[in-house]
Amino acid sequence: MSQEFFDWLLLLGRWLHITVAVTWIGTSIFFMWLDRTFSPNPNNHREGHVGDLWMVHGGGFYQVEKMLMGPTKAPEHLHWFKWESYWTWISGMFLLILTYYSGEGTFLLDSSVSSITFYQGIAIGLGTIFGTWFLYDFIWETKLSREVPELCHIITMIIFFLVTVFLCKTLSGRAAYIHVGGMLGTWMAGNVFMRIIPRQLKMVEASKVGTPVNQEWAKNAKNRSTHNTYFTLPVIFIMLSNHFPMTYGHDLNWLILLVISAAGAAIRQYFVIRLKKPKNAKIFAVIGVLILLGLIVATSMNSLMPKTDHHTDSHKGPVSLATPYQEDAVDASTIKDEFVATVKGTVSFKGIVPQGKKLRLPSACAKQYPGDVYSDEIKVNNGHLQNVLIRISKGLEKRIYKDVPQQAVEIDQRGCIYLPRVSAVRIGQPVAFINSDPVVHNVKSLTKNNQSFNLMMPKQGQREEKKFDQAELLLETKCSFHPWMSSYIAILDHPFFAITKENGSFEISNLPKGTYTLEAWHEVLGTLTQEITVTDSKDINVHFTMERGEK
Repeated sequence: MSQEFFDWLLLLGRWLHITVAVTWIGTSIFFMWLDRTFSPNPNNHREGHVGDLWMVHGGGFYQVEKMLMGPTKAPEHLHWFKWESYWTWISGMFLLILTYYSGEGTFLLDSSVSSITFYQGIAIGLGTIFGTWFLYDFIWETKLSREVPELCHIITMIIFFLVTVFLCKTLSGRAAYIHVGGMLGTWMAGNVFMRIIPRQLKMVEASKVGTPVNQEWAKNAKNRSTHNTYFTLPVIFIMLSNHFPMTYGHDLNWLILLVISAAGAAIRQYFVIRLKKPKNAKIFAVIGVLILLGLIVATSMNSLMPKTDHHTDSHKGPVSLATPYQEDAVDASTIKDEFVATVKGTVSFKGIVPQGKKLRLPSACAKQYPGDVYSDEIKVNNGHLQNVLIRISKGLEKRIYKDVPQQAVEIDQRGCIYLPRVSAVRIGQPVAFINSDPVVHNVKSLTKNNQSFNLMMPKQGQREEKKFDQAELLLETKCSFHPWMSSYIAILDHPFFAITKENGSFEISNLPKGTYTLEAWHEVLGTLTQEITVTDSKDINVHFTMERGEK
């Protein structure tokens, strides 16, 4: 399937999904409003009369009357509101499968979140969507739901909480949010298809033949319909959140989703009860608004953006983060050493080169490549390994270097790939993030020592600069829109480092006299070290060989 055709399927699928979803949600909100707006008409003495309402719209008056089934015979022509919900669910599942279950999990998985496989991700996604429906439905079909509904509401909220946290800790941020939305959407559509419509059909049939109508069916159908209206705002938020990585791309994305859902439920409660209980309604409105304001303030002040330690769990790498200074350390940048040497070398790869995961790129990125694109965790050219960080890890304890370059190191988002994948900078040296693509990116940091950030990059050519004040191996940056996009930044307190080039070569200049530990780090292949000694100004040649399984 060509990328252009695939994008058209996505576009038309979203168009259909939004259209039918607006119709379904609109009718749901309208009928919830109707039920709380009807007033009994004292002049109406028909059996089964509940209330009526006069409305004005489109240059005319509309009179709507609600009648109970049973006392009121079923009319010959009856309009059913059901296909809106069915098509919303069908189109939603179509988009879910197309976006997240194709392309070997390009958008489904994020290695910085978990190490699950593609098929495990699919099993988790579908398992939560369908499995939670049966659990939710079981709870609300028990006798307990009629006797102690408050307890069932608590259990339902606990299920929602646990599933949200689990998915956000397992799938990519975008995929987790959409699967939570898929879960709620399945509950809502299941309520209509499995409970509301079947019970209304029984009531209509009973009304047609003149047999007594079980009003418990009406209460149960109304109860499920009420559930759906409280799920509405969280589901709408999830649909919109795809465009805002500050939500699903946040380190505490699960908490943001839970807080937004609570605010949405409170605001929905305001609209549900504002006509019958205006004072209570205002309380819920204030609660909802305060929750949202609190979330905005908390995220703006970075109080919900803690320093994280993703890379130490998800990737092999060095444990030491900085050269331990001693009290008698001197500014070595001002000292002219008698002997300085250049350390040269190469890094080679031994074994069968693993192929990266095939990526399904947006068409604007895919057209920048002549053929298929694969992830670039391991780049080997004629046996030589690229993107290996080489640095002095020991031997500089009594030296500090204050000659920090002010020229920015550039990291480009080009073709939906970070270039370069591995960079090294000095503490306090600018790092420029650039979006060269005509698509939206963001730059989210996964960091242990430095302050986290999440930069929105919506414009082609946009450039944002950052400086880091703490040494760190290694700060990872991600694009939450495209979870395969990763880049690593080594933030060092000395100038003796290099990144291997395409031919696997590296060079570290002006290393003063002394004995050092030279370290080679690769994000997948781990860390190797060698001891080197500088006694004169002769070049020192070093070679590393990395293979699968090295640590």
